[in-house]
Amino acid sequence: MIIIIFRIRKVIQGTKVNVKKTIIFSAYFLAITSFLVYNSFLIGGFPVGYVTPYFAIAVAAAYCSYWYSKRTLSFQKVPNGLASSFTTAKGGLSIYLIYTVALTIRIVINFLFIGSEKFFFNNQQSVLANNTAIAVLPLLSTDTATTTLALVVTDTLLIIGAGLLLGRNARILKYLYKEKQSVK
Repeated sequence: MIIIIFRIRKVIQGTKVNVKKTIIFSAYFLAITSFLVYNSFLIGGFPVGYVTPYFAIAVAAAYCSYWYSKRTLSFQKVPNGLASSFTTAKGGLSIYLIYTVALTIRIVINFLFIGSEKFFFNNQQSVLANNTAIAVLPLLSTDTATTTLALVVTDTLLIIGAGLLLGRNARILKYLYKEKQSVK
């Protein structure tokens, strides 16, 4: 959450963009989303068939965000010394806010209905072979159907948020690529 809050502040102020940083942040957001969705399949017992609609939702969100970012992102060349300059991007705040809200809702739902002991990395339900970890039990006791519904809804929100971020970053990468091509 701290990284996301700092990213939101940078988006408001405008941030220096480059290919490496854009790809790293895209991978970071995608990794968080993938881990949480992966846990839904482990603890929720989701059928593998859910992967297809989740993937379709992510692609649709990325596509919409890519086109939305064309209108909302502004790029500026900033001089950096005598002969060099760098590019800054500003805008797309709503995309970061949607992702942050979706991630927050997903984590709250997880603690309310599932508890922290259900964050697993494999089917054997072992985190990292550390048996000294403190597990937080779910705050609300519900049936399996309610838990599954909560996971599906929050995972869908999270996937939409991640897709939006990927679309925004794809627009930045396209701009940087075009800028590099125009220099040649």
